[in-house]
Amino acid sequence: MCNLPPKFHSVCRLCLSFCGDNCSDVKLPIFDRDKDKSRLSEMIMANLSIMVSPEDLLPQVVCGGCAHKLDEFHTFRELSHKSERLLEQFVQYANSLSGPKEVSYQYYLFVYKSKVK
Repeated sequence: MCNLPPKFHSVCRLCLSFCGDNCSDVKLPIFDRDKDKSRLSEMIMANLSIMVSPEDLLPQVVCGGCAHKLDEFHTFRELSHKSERLLEQFVQYANSLSGPKEVSYQYYLFVYKSKVK
């Protein structure tokens, strides 16, 4: 086994910031299933392509700032995927129209905004 310093496990897994015991920033366990952030490990793997495991020897915590950024990125990623699907549906709909009709841009915005919310 490695001789890692005890403080090694107190650094944020994502940004390497250190937060000691007297720090006001929270350290969130990556694999804590009892908290609101139970999805942290899945979000790290899905959004950052970083493999995390409870068995690895790397720090098992993230700072509050990184958890917030990860949550925002996850929300943005989900919105982007949903927007992509809606845009593809819109193109299919526009292509399915018969005759010289065109779908107005205002109609598109109305449909898009109502489905994204």
